[in-house]
Amino acid sequence: MRRRGAGDGLAVDKRNLTNGAETGIKKVALKYCGGCNPGFDRVAYAESVKSAAGPVIEWVTLEDEGFDTVLLICGCETACPLRSIDFSRYRQRVSIKNDKVSPGDLVNILLESEEANED
Repeated sequence: MRRRGAGDGLAVDKRNLTNGAETGIKKVALKYCGGCNPGFDRVAYAESVKSAAGPVIEWVTLEDEGFDTVLLICGCETACPLRSIDFSRYRQRVSIKNDKVSPGDLVNILLESEEANED
């Protein structure tokens, strides 16, 4: 399932999600673009997302193991990492190209359960 809001810079790509019910904490890998032409402060936005998530999300990197969701924060519409990284092995990829989506709404998208993603 793929969902995209008009003009909000958000794209969600989901594949057979699990919801972390075993531990109550979902692991999410956070990846930034290179920042060559950012239209917003990617790090400040990520910090506000982390704050909104509180203890229900454990933030890891792509080099870690045991996660099924990747949050990709790109500074512009080019979104270079979408072309240079193979995201097919992850069950969910959420990519942000601007800061128009509220941190709380983004956390809700990251936490959506398997049942909510079935079509």
